[in-house]
Amino acid sequence: AEKRMGNQKHFWYSQLIQKTGGEVMFKKLLAGLLAASLVLSLASCNNGGGETSSTESKGGNDSSAAESTGGGDGEYSGTLTIWDGDPGRAPTGDAYKAYFAEKYPNLEFKFEMKTENTYQSALSSAFGANQGPDVFWNWGTKNGILESIVAEDYVMPLTDIADMSLFEKDGEKTMISGICYVNDILYGVPTAAVDTRTIYYNKDIFEEHGYKPSEKLSDFEAMCDQMLADGIQPLTVAATEYSSLFHVYDFILCACKGGPEFIKDTEAIKAKQNDPRGVYALEKYMSWRDKGYFSPASTGNDGSAAVLEFAQGGTAMIICGSWLLSNVKNANENLNFDVYKLANEADGKIYSCITANGAYSIAANTQNLDNAKMFIEWMCTAEGQKTWMDACNSVPGIPEVEAADPLASEIGTADEQISGYYELLAATAVNGTPNKADEENWVPLWNGQITVEEFANRVAEQQDAVK
Repeated sequence: AEKRMGNQKHFWYSQLIQKTGGEVMFKKLLAGLLAASLVLSLASCNNGGGETSSTESKGGNDSSAAESTGGGDGEYSGTLTIWDGDPGRAPTGDAYKAYFAEKYPNLEFKFEMKTENTYQSALSSAFGANQGPDVFWNWGTKNGILESIVAEDYVMPLTDIADMSLFEKDGEKTMISGICYVNDILYGVPTAAVDTRTIYYNKDIFEEHGYKPSEKLSDFEAMCDQMLADGIQPLTVAATEYSSLFHVYDFILCACKGGPEFIKDTEAIKAKQNDPRGVYALEKYMSWRDKGYFSPASTGNDGSAAVLEFAQGGTAMIICGSWLLSNVKNANENLNFDVYKLANEADGKIYSCITANGAYSIAANTQNLDNAKMFIEWMCTAEGQKTWMDACNSVPGIPEVEAADPLASEIGTADEQISGYYELLAATAVNGTPNKADEENWVPLWNGQITVEEFANRVAEQQDAVK
């Protein structure tokens, strides 16, 4: 069923059987699914490189080399160490800690949070030294990290461990599960949320100054101009993180004329980044930077700092991912905020860029295999998935999990859902590396070290599959 909100549709769920044939490209994209979630968390130990934050469920020293024992409820002991590489998912650590402390009191649970920019090197270094986590979250095949670590023989195949029926109802890969396979071998269990982008806005600031959250792009820009005139900073972004920058680009593509068609043509391997429609959205984005829509602090912000700047009232709005809803709430429990999106300036439709989330994999060198298997098997259940999604306030991508937070449901409201642009880049190359070019050039573009034209051409040069 679908519920209309103005000119928008809320897709509560539409069967997510979108076959991918092994490639992470979703052709149409779920006409549905949305709702979302809640809970809490952080993370764990310290047996690898990179910046970390950590939480332990039981205490004790680092015993990732300790033997694990398992067999049934209440029988798991030893250690289970999990790593994650995105601070936006920090709330999952405490949720897991609480769950396992009650269910398996003899199990020492450790959860360690790495920074996104150092995650791949931290994993490779730890595994190369025969250390590291038992289980690690990753982005699947969306950014090349899983494939790289698989090529180093650091990841355990899960074909005989994971029951994928919760995600693959007819036994075929879906948009959510397709990112878990490398060369058609299963190496991960999906975190079965769908990620999209939205505007979070401070309702108190809007009401105090009489701002209205209009869906029209021109109204939005006029409002930002007025905010600046009123001494109000409109937006913030984590401009030290390429991923935060390209998530805003997705949002702007959805609102700009020709943007959705550009994304669809990229998915069909017919368009490069230097296509005029892609360039138009880039120029729009950088014009907002140049007008001062984004705070001065944005240039030095990481994801946590940007969320905190908005949550503490430093800006009226933030454009970011649906997965940061818990982080916004945790940054200021008294924040009075809501969400909305912009309509496309050409056809008036609300578009949402939707992407699969990621996966949990088992390290090939784990010395706590029983515990790692237990966790993976649990993540193949609706209970495990709901624990994860509630912690992040994510938008569920499977019907067995319902949203715990009305705001997460509202984030999923759209007329049409389309692919996120970055996730389509890999398929536009045979020998090129457009994802790498995209990642390496977002921050230089933001900092004014390169122009929009240079950015677009650097990515386009790598898209050698597009004729």
